[in-house]
Amino acid sequence: MFPRQQFVSKLINEVISTILKTNKANATTIQSKVYTFIRRSVTDNYPSDILCFPHQEVAINAIHSTWLISLNPYYYDTKASYVLSILLVKNRLPIHGWVYDDLSSNLFHADKGSGAYVNGKRILRDELMSLREAEIRIHSSFLRKEQPQNPVYQRVRQTELPTALEICAVAEGNADIFLSINQPPYEFAAASLIAKEAGVQVMTLEGKELSFGKNSSVWCGVV
Repeated sequence: MFPRQQFVSKLINEVISTILKTNKANATTIQSKVYTFIRRSVTDNYPSDILCFPHQEVAINAIHSTWLISLNPYYYDTKASYVLSILLVKNRLPIHGWVYDDLSSNLFHADKGSGAYVNGKRILRDELMSLREAEIRIHSSFLRKEQPQNPVYQRVRQTELPTALEICAVAEGNADIFLSINQPPYEFAAASLIAKEAGVQVMTLEGKELSFGKNSSVWCGVV
């Protein structure tokens, strides 16, 4: 039986292959095929583990390892791309996180206490940005519909990319702050571990610890 880290690396490669083979199908069909494949693969190798997908409530168990898994479609030039997020929780603590972006082919990964990586290269944010200079990205859900679409300050940008990618962008250094509201744990769980291991603060807008069991606001930054 493979160690889980090695097993997940192989699993992600199989998911990528599945997406490529079925790229003409609609997003719902691709999600269904990927979730079915992941469920079968994990269950065959780790039958006592608990799997949680976006259509289910998160059920983190203190005894058995728990997987939070999501395949989130987003659109670039009208073409669907996908973000795969996997968080492995043990003893109610996040220990391994992966975020794969189908569009850029970037694979982010972190093990608790061992740092964060993108495509095998270490990422670390050890600077403290001034708010006056920070590149700020705000999810569209955070803004009212009547809010101007093109902010005066170009360093403040509205985004509709998946939350996992925005958090990883801060971890990688492509942004300095990301804010959003009412995000499901499947969106932020794996990415938040990656960001924390990269030296980035991640919390709710109220400054509290994120909960992997319920929806939450998200503040992520190095300010």
